[in-house]
Amino acid sequence: MIRFEVALLSVALLLLLMFMPAYAAGGASLFGNYSDRAVDINKDGLYDQLIVEVVLKVEASGEYSIDANLYDREDREVVWSVDHRNLSAGEQKMELEFDGKTIEKSGLDGPYRLKDVTLTRGSASTGLEICQYVPWAYTTGVYDSGEFADPASTSKMISGKGRGELLLKLGIKTTVPVFEGKYSYDIVGLNIPPLDTPYEVKGSKTGYAYSMPGIYLPRKPNDFIVTVLGAKDLSVGLKKLQGERTRIWVSSQVQADEKGNATLMSDLISPFGSYHVKILGEARDNATQVELLMTAVKKLVIDGEFVLGINTTGFPEGNYSLQAEAINGSFSLDALRWMG
Repeated sequence: MIRFEVALLSVALLLLLMFMPAYAAGGASLFGNYSDRAVDINKDGLYDQLIVEVVLKVEASGEYSIDANLYDREDREVVWSVDHRNLSAGEQKMELEFDGKTIEKSGLDGPYRLKDVTLTRGSASTGLEICQYVPWAYTTGVYDSGEFADPASTSKMISGKGRGELLLKLGIKTTVPVFEGKYSYDIVGLNIPPLDTPYEVKGSKTGYAYSMPGIYLPRKPNDFIVTVLGAKDLSVGLKKLQGERTRIWVSSQVQADEKGNATLMSDLISPFGSYHVKILGEARDNATQVELLMTAVKKLVIDGEFVLGINTTGFPEGNYSLQAEAINGSFSLDALRWMG
């Protein structure tokens, strides 16, 4: 298993660059050629993605990321996307795959404006250097938000009773279709912590923890693990969606093993906020889908009866598993049940 660190892109720098038509620092640059298309991957009559293709001139081979936002005609933000690839020198293409569920949920129709286009070199582990920033780049064709995929439901509940410590592992398993040799999956509005149950934040020298009736959640462990089966590589991008500062992280690209399995893990996601997580990469040759496994690991200190609501915004419907391992104490584990 490979751990990935997260790196912060300075919003102050981005705000400074907004007053310039473009900023370039070498390594690669944007040609200014863009095109868009909507795709119905699962053939259900609704678009799953709106793809904007971007043409680059790469001067030095290496890892590159491009991220951007879509806005509607009234300049309201619709959705964010990122692409991350190892590129060789020469003319190259990257694709921003904007999540159809989020477009549908926004209710905002196109044409959409591609803004805040940021091309960076490197990754979270090596450091991110901005190659170019373009405040406004492109306008898409006309789309109706109702033409895109419907969002899934967002809440699950578990309950139980006992006294002691439980290690809780929430697993999500789904298949992701492969389109033109690539896969991508978006989790938009991921809440940290992912809870619907009202809670009180407890601060300490070691960080933050969460308290609610019958339950106390220490700061650690705070693991979020992503595994893709049937892949050539795996990258994860995150954007923090709320607060006064916008933060963007891009993982180092992980190559899959000989069986086509690739794994990334982080325990460093900020304890507060709402995130857009994008999981993407290349699939193995001739694959029509990849299997995506996501696991969240938290420790619960239980004292009596409890009810815990888990917000699953953006995750696939169904295919959930819940493992509860008693670290110490006594529990009526038959009362610990998965509902929804």
